Amino acid sequence: MWISLQSTNVIEMAAAHGLDTVIIDREHTSTGLRGVQDQVVAAQLGGMTALVRPSHIDPIEVARLLDLGADGIVFPMVSSVEDAQTAARAVRYPPHGTRGWAGAHARHVRWNSSLTSEDGSGVGSREFVTAANESVASIFMIESPSGVEQLEQILTVGRPDAVLFGWGDFLVQVDFDRERLAKARKQLYDTCRSQGIGLALSVTPPDGQDYYPGCFFSAGVDATLLSDAMRARMTEARSASIEPGSCGRRP
Repeated sequence: MWISLQSTNVIEMAAAHGLDTVIIDREHTSTGLRGVQDQVVAAQLGGMTALVRPSHIDPIEVARLLDLGADGIVFPMVSSVEDAQTAARAVRYPPHGTRGWAGAHARHVRWNSSLTSEDGSGVGSREFVTAANESVASIFMIESPSGVEQLEQILTVGRPDAVLFGWGDFLVQVDFDRERLAKARKQLYDTCRSQGIGLALSVTPPDGQDYYPGCFFSAGVDATLLSDAMRARMTEARSASIEPGSCGRRP
């Protein structure tokens, strides 16, 4: 589920209902780093995976999100091979990436209580760097015609764990051409499946695509779900019959 309401309470409710993963959004919200950290902690204490979408593909912002404990990054607007390369390197330590080492940070020391150990382990070790690189999830959002056109190369270079289709942005960029949207959706599905990369599938409305290993289901956006529930309850309340003189009490 997408989290846009900047509320740890919403995240706790999601955990109580058995949600597996939340995507905390910084691209289209005013959520600051402190707010993200609170939400990440709430999600992880609730037994969920905490992913974060940064404001843009920025290695510095990504490093800070990972340092505060995010389990993975959902990269917005991956539209070129260069974007894919930048994203792939942002979530990894050198020599495979550009992430700055912050082993002394409290969120990293949980991996091992000491910076260095007699056997050379701990966060000040090659083992820690390898484990950290392998544990971070990387998800690419394809949201533009350019991203769709270069999809095969983007996936080959960036090798994300999964892909999300940002159909809203794509639809705006193709001037609301629904036929082109349908073709792009099918291309994403076919290409991701052929390369063994998971794809986000929609529950409501169902998108008619078959599940394959690596895919995951999106339960929607917290604000939309709350709005729908509020609208339904208000409609019910307004339609309730109230007799004159009852002071607002139903008989």
